[in-house]
Amino acid sequence: MLSEPALSPDATQPNPALRPARPLRGWLLLSVALSLPVTLLLLLTLTLPAAPSRPPVAVALVVAGQPRQVLSQAATVGDLLAEQGVLLAAGDTVSYPPQTALAAGLSIVVERARLVTVRDGDRTQTLATTATSPYDILRQAGLTVQPPDRIWIDGTLTGAEQLLLWAVPPLEIVVRRAVTVTIRDGATTQEHHSAADTVGEALFEAGITLYAADHLSQPGGTPLTGPTTITITRAHPFMIEVDGGTLAGRSRAATVGAALADSGIVLTGLDYVLPGEQTPLTPGLTLRVIRVTEAIVSEEEAIPYATVYQADPARELDTRATVQAGQPGVRRYDSRVRYEDGQEIGREPAGDTVVRPPVDEIIAYGTQIVLRTVDTPAGPREYWRRLRVYATSYHPRALGGDDSTALGLKLEKGMVAADPRLIPWRTAVYVPDYGLGIIGDTGGARRSRYWIDLGYSDADYTSWHRYTEIYLLTPVPADIPYLLPEWSPP
Repeated sequence: MLSEPALSPDATQPNPALRPARPLRGWLLLSVALSLPVTLLLLLTLTLPAAPSRPPVAVALVVAGQPRQVLSQAATVGDLLAEQGVLLAAGDTVSYPPQTALAAGLSIVVERARLVTVRDGDRTQTLATTATSPYDILRQAGLTVQPPDRIWIDGTLTGAEQLLLWAVPPLEIVVRRAVTVTIRDGATTQEHHSAADTVGEALFEAGITLYAADHLSQPGGTPLTGPTTITITRAHPFMIEVDGGTLAGRSRAATVGAALADSGIVLTGLDYVLPGEQTPLTPGLTLRVIRVTEAIVSEEEAIPYATVYQADPARELDTRATVQAGQPGVRRYDSRVRYEDGQEIGREPAGDTVVRPPVDEIIAYGTQIVLRTVDTPAGPREYWRRLRVYATSYHPRALGGDDSTALGLKLEKGMVAADPRLIPWRTAVYVPDYGLGIIGDTGGARRSRYWIDLGYSDADYTSWHRYTEIYLLTPVPADIPYLLPEWSPP
């Protein structure tokens, strides 16, 4: 046992040395009490086994039609979408609810909504939807349509029966509602439901045949904006025999003459009608129009124009330009023709006139010679004209041994035959793959002047049958055919 402390001489006063001991001991006890739970919790955490991690699973993720394979440890479909950064906008759909547990092999499809404008009369709404069928979109908009209604899908008119079959997801659907059209036609009344634009179009839909003389209580072009009643006042039917044919006419006129005028048939000159113009018009009456006319009938005939060629020293040789376009003239022949009841009775000449004289076509052709150079095996040579021709070849044996040309020169390589109207005699020429030559012979008749015959001796003969270029070398002959005929194959 502990002994009590000795009392001071003044036992009634507290001992100052013992006062701080009581508060220090209390704080120590409080610290131990507070730290004990934390220590126990720490020890428990260190001694408990760690929770096992979730093994990753492979799933398919398709976003807006773009597929990808994902390996994820997410617990649910919603966690996977958040993990993959897939944000859902208004109207987007997911093939599984967000709380669906993620399992291997799951195919998660995210469809993005499109904005579709739906107009129903004056009402317009914009939907964010993944639906692709116009039928489903209209249902989503709270709308139903009937066969008489008119529907435009992206500007294309279609019917209610085509909504489920529409292949392309729409962006705009416009609905025009059918209204009731009451049609009173004489003693007959019928109702027709139509979404047409106008009264006339609604009558056409209803199979109502109208004639020009019939009267409508509302013009055919009146917009059809709501339930409408249309009254048709029919004209009297009659028949017209005119100009060799029979026409059906209708009119609300009182007389035959006025009925003809309503039908657009005018009596002129000696024309008349049976019965007479003042006869009262009755339903079913047949009118016969007798035509008596004389007319001047004209027939025109073209006068051909001539082509004139003019030399132009400022234009290069073998170039042409149309200076003045040709224009055919016109000659008119007049005849006096008499008709009775649409049939020609006779005609006689009434003269002829040149209405417009022909205008010559003027073509300028160049006479300016421009010298150029062509490379040959013997070196550069100067030439003044190049022509495209068809080349053949010949040698004495092919002529029965005759080796004399039209100029009396010897037929051997270098002797070229050509039409002298195309290439003047004794003109020096160069032919690629043949060499240099001189025009010293002429051949037989050809369809085209653009032809040459390349001469050879029997010893070095080579067969030619092809198109080639020929260069006419200097010196320039004194007598040049400046205007050559149009090119044509031989």
